[in-house]
Amino acid sequence: MVGRSSIFCQESVRRVSKNCKFRHPKTGSTVLRVLYLQSCMAISLSWQSRRARTALIVLLLLVSLATASLIVLQAQYANASQRATVEGILHDYSSLVADEVIRRSSAEIAYYGYYPLVGTVLHEVQPSGKLPRAIRVTLLSSEDPRVKRAAGLAKRYFEMDPSTGRLSFLNEPAPEEVAGRLRDSLLRVAPQHSDTAYQVLNAQIGGVPRTFVAGSTQGPRGQKIVAGFEVDLPALTEWFGTALNRQPLVPSSLGHGQVTNEFLYVSIRDHGAVERFRLGNESAPKLTVKKPFGDTYQGVFLGFTVGASIDPRISRQIVIGGLPRSRLPFFLGLLALNAGLIVTAILQLRREMALQQLRDEFVSSVSHELRTPLTQIRMFAETLLLDRIRSTEEHRRSLEIIDREARRLTQLVENILQFSRMERKTDSLSKEKRELAPLIQEIVKDFESGMNGSGAQIVLRLSFGLTANVDTDALRQIVINLLDNAVKYGRKKQQVILGLEARDGMACLFVDDEGPGVPVADRKRIFERFQRLERDRQSAIAGTGIGLSVVQDLVTRHGGRCSVTTGDRGGAKFVVQLPLFKGEEGARKEQPEESS
Repeated sequence: MVGRSSIFCQESVRRVSKNCKFRHPKTGSTVLRVLYLQSCMAISLSWQSRRARTALIVLLLLVSLATASLIVLQAQYANASQRATVEGILHDYSSLVADEVIRRSSAEIAYYGYYPLVGTVLHEVQPSGKLPRAIRVTLLSSEDPRVKRAAGLAKRYFEMDPSTGRLSFLNEPAPEEVAGRLRDSLLRVAPQHSDTAYQVLNAQIGGVPRTFVAGSTQGPRGQKIVAGFEVDLPALTEWFGTALNRQPLVPSSLGHGQVTNEFLYVSIRDHGAVERFRLGNESAPKLTVKKPFGDTYQGVFLGFTVGASIDPRISRQIVIGGLPRSRLPFFLGLLALNAGLIVTAILQLRREMALQQLRDEFVSSVSHELRTPLTQIRMFAETLLLDRIRSTEEHRRSLEIIDREARRLTQLVENILQFSRMERKTDSLSKEKRELAPLIQEIVKDFESGMNGSGAQIVLRLSFGLTANVDTDALRQIVINLLDNAVKYGRKKQQVILGLEARDGMACLFVDDEGPGVPVADRKRIFERFQRLERDRQSAIAGTGIGLSVVQDLVTRHGGRCSVTTGDRGGAKFVVQLPLFKGEEGARKEQPEESS
């Protein structure tokens, strides 16, 4: 930016020195060089200080992001630790529930089911040494409620003579595979468990889980007899439910008595992995504890397994705070939001830096734009006051320079004031119905008087009779800014065509020059405030970067639009479209070309 300001300063020195070469060239050049050096140094120091502050702000924002990340990580770690602790406690309590299920189920069925039923069967077989044919009916109608209830567990009854190994099922023949497997098991197990009231055999025969309960006694001749029954496994479901629902599985001391069975999940599977009982639904599979029944109560349910878990919803009654939900999505969302805000802040800061740089350029260029005409006006005014004019021609030339620079200064100040009003949105237009062609002629005439002998010719191609509601001062600024751009950036001794025509209910005003044109990629950007083409920034052509933004603002507030294209001669063609007066499109009589 300092380099660009140097160009502006050097151009100002060159222009003033050129106009003042017949009076005090050495003194004037020295003063301007001092002003130039002071301006460049001030801009350089200001820019370096601003960059340092910006770097500090960015560093602080990044530190805040890192701090927020550490806080999120710590919060997530604390949340995960609490969750792991609560899950461990729930897992331990689920194990306690599983143990209680095993204890109750085994006790209920062993003492109130298998024991009374097998005892009754052995009692029935003792008198004759054989099972009565009507034993099923007899037991189901027994006067003893315990026996009557237990009889529902029997699917079929059997007897065996250990001395001969003969095994028979009552009232129905058993498959040979079942009979053979049972006979071998009874012959092998009976000697090992002679001191127990009965034995339970759980096995899979032919892929089907089966359970047999048998006991031994002596017949009428003192011979040993083995008798028992096959368990109807689906009937166990009712027995499990009775045993487990008699009272809560979780002690009332845990959870203040509020952890009832409705918050538990219990699943009992037999030795064939067939589910025989279910309580509740499995809400947290990873908290489920699976345990085998083992040899509890002489292995009545050997091969059976139980799965148990506690619903996490009731964890608050067991552990302070309960099982926390995963906060990772929330933490990540906060971190992403924080990162997004910081990135937005950095982008905004970067944008503000770019805008500030443009403002600095604007201030620098405006300062030089103002200093040049003011310096020339002051020098030539002093020359006139000190009566150092050697001829009438020099006197007139001095007055012309003062008038030209005053006009130039007036236009620059009007642009700046209009831009300021545009930024503060305090300006209002005073529109009136005016014919456009005569008004444009008058504006061009005033502009030509201050062209400073640039060699450019302005050719008018105006259609008369076109009227529109316009603010005359605003239209003057629009036309002068467009003409000033065309003369400033076009080649020397060019023809600048200014035309006016009606098109689709709009008055189309265009300015076509013979300059280098505007690249397609920059055609929208140049209408933004403080924007100049890069090639113009690097050149010695002075400019403030607000002229076209003022043009667009004024045109838009008239209900029109402006654009830039490539002209027929390869230069830039700026087009301004303003709404014609309602109900009128005017005549389309063109004025002959005029040059100046």
